[in-house]
Amino acid sequence: MKRCFPFYLNIVTVFSILITVIVSAVVMYGYRGNSSAALVSARQLLVRVGSSVSERSRTLFDTAFDTTNIYVDFPGIAEKASIHSHPMSHAFFRFLEQHPDFTSVYIGFDDGDFYLVSSLRGREGMKRRQGIPDDATWYTQNIGHLADGTRYELKKYLDAGFVTVGSAVTRGVRYDPRERCWYKAAQVRDAPTLSDIYVFSLSGEPGITVSRRFESRVSGVFGVDLSVANLCRFVRRQAMGDNSEIAIFDGAGKLYAYSNLDRLVRSIVPASQSPGSDTPGETGIERLGVPSLTALVRNFRAGGEQGVEAGEMSVGEVRYLFRVDPLPAAYGRKLFVAVAVPEEQFTGPIAAIGKKTLLVSLALLLLSMPLVYGVAKLISRPLIQLTESVDSIRAFNLRVPVAIKTFILEIRDLGAALETMRSSLNAFASYVPRPLVKQMITNDISPVLGGDRRELTLLFSDIEGFTSLSEGLSPETLTSDITEYFKRVSQVILRTNGTVDKYIGDAVMAFWNAPARNAAHAHDACLAALRCRAALRIFNRGRRESGRPEFRTRMGVHTGEVVVGNIGSADRMAYTAIGASVNLASRLEGLNKYLGSSILVSETTRRAAGDMFVFRFAGRVVAKGTSSGVGVYELLGTRHGSSGVYAPLAMDEGAEDRIREWDVCFGLLLAREFTAAAAAFRAYVDGHGPDRLAEHFLALSETFMSRPPAADWNGEQVFDAK
Repeated sequence: MKRCFPFYLNIVTVFSILITVIVSAVVMYGYRGNSSAALVSARQLLVRVGSSVSERSRTLFDTAFDTTNIYVDFPGIAEKASIHSHPMSHAFFRFLEQHPDFTSVYIGFDDGDFYLVSSLRGREGMKRRQGIPDDATWYTQNIGHLADGTRYELKKYLDAGFVTVGSAVTRGVRYDPRERCWYKAAQVRDAPTLSDIYVFSLSGEPGITVSRRFESRVSGVFGVDLSVANLCRFVRRQAMGDNSEIAIFDGAGKLYAYSNLDRLVRSIVPASQSPGSDTPGETGIERLGVPSLTALVRNFRAGGEQGVEAGEMSVGEVRYLFRVDPLPAAYGRKLFVAVAVPEEQFTGPIAAIGKKTLLVSLALLLLSMPLVYGVAKLISRPLIQLTESVDSIRAFNLRVPVAIKTFILEIRDLGAALETMRSSLNAFASYVPRPLVKQMITNDISPVLGGDRRELTLLFSDIEGFTSLSEGLSPETLTSDITEYFKRVSQVILRTNGTVDKYIGDAVMAFWNAPARNAAHAHDACLAALRCRAALRIFNRGRRESGRPEFRTRMGVHTGEVVVGNIGSADRMAYTAIGASVNLASRLEGLNKYLGSSILVSETTRRAAGDMFVFRFAGRVVAKGTSSGVGVYELLGTRHGSSGVYAPLAMDEGAEDRIREWDVCFGLLLAREFTAAAAAFRAYVDGHGPDRLAEHFLALSETFMSRPPAADWNGEQVFDAK
């Protein structure tokens, strides 16, 4: 079948498609032009960032190289340190004060002696880890040897005024500067030498050493430690967004700086290597785990490392802009600054603006639609209203009248016919359970005779002394009063998931778990009984205040298997339940009259109702028309302190104590201690006030005192009347 669309929708659709195509074309054209301009700006920004990082790196390296060249020519450089200081210590302190990017200055002698000055500024973590005094600003280390060859180490901690705030002396020191990478590197080249990046033994920080050998009476190597952490922080500040990558590497692909310091440290020291040594780790770009930098360095090295290189590359599905700038070759090795940024970093905002532009255009399109929509709707609106009315009737929403306003005669007549059908179905639902009618309509079910065996919870209610009450009221008043009574009871039952089966004179028959299944049917039936009692108290209060007789109601509730379905003949049927359980529920309602209770439930209902209700055992009964006894309970309310739907029906604080006292009284009766039982029930009535159920068992106990039941009596009471 060919698919059709409403008239107004066709017009709206064509108009929307046309405007959307035009706006999309404009947005796409703008995106392409703006993206090209953004990429040009991005390339210029890469030049500035690369130059900035290169300039910063050159400044640091030049300072280290120049300082090394100058200090190795100082006469005092070859002097050994005393226990107090070193001739060069003041120059070392001044250098570190003026250049915070450098952490340490030191001398390693050919005989294994060693002298170091290190700045502790900004290294609070290291101070805490090594137990260095909090007020220490400087650290000196002097390693020498005694006449017998014993090596010793003297550590001093100085404050900002160069006053000693702590010291330590250790004998038998194993540290030997001649075994360190910076010392060995200086032996190869007669010029300042830049080491590989490694982790400093003192602080655990990554760094680089610039060292140079000097010849004197006692020769050795002078070194300056450059903190890579500061350089990395500077590199991070140059980042062009969260996904940009900046690194310094050499011709072998080893790293010297990266924007993420923690990641750089992890790439330097393998798991098997202790960070406490001065041995360089494998700092290859691959260990960093950044695909864009790995691809960039690999391509750059494959191309021969020819000067500045810039362009675009793809890594996976991501497109990058990149640039590589060389550092001066005077540092003893080839160093390069690499910058890689995803193109989306620059074109993404433009795409977002284009998306916003498209959304704004569509919003304007929507704002302009009312005129087109209104014209189309003027003709199609009555048809839409008819369709909605049919859907409402199909969903069994029969409370809204069908009111179609139109100047088209045929549509008006169709609306009137639909309203007649709605009102007829609504009236039909007043005679048959509404859920059943809804199920038949929504599922297109034809009513057929027959039923299903199902466990239901059934409730019967009856007005106490209704015959006498009706004699004192006129037929009109009686009809009005009983209608209001049925309305209140039925509303409670329906709101508690129940089905009102029928009205029998002044009685109401209702059940739960049919036609709609409800696993909590016993619980809902007990809740409905208590709510009915509460609603009728308000109803009777109004009648009492107006001088009219009260409608005191008794209820019986039982849970059991029945046959429920369409019962009757082919030309007249009713949806109802039949079976022994129905009869027992009716009999329980009648037993309230003899026991003095108001809501009597069977033991099967008691077990299935749950723990939120308070019951009082009323013995075992053999109702009229039945052959076996059944335990019955009086439903009193919900538990004290309960909340939600149970709160308005909750018992008072002493209810639990009264139930325990009641169980004791009943236990004496069942134990055939009739005299004690009579005394207990009498004390119960005296202590808690009039109680018709207690008075019934008080009378029964007194009767049994003079005329005890048979020896095999199990507590059952046989009732021959309804």
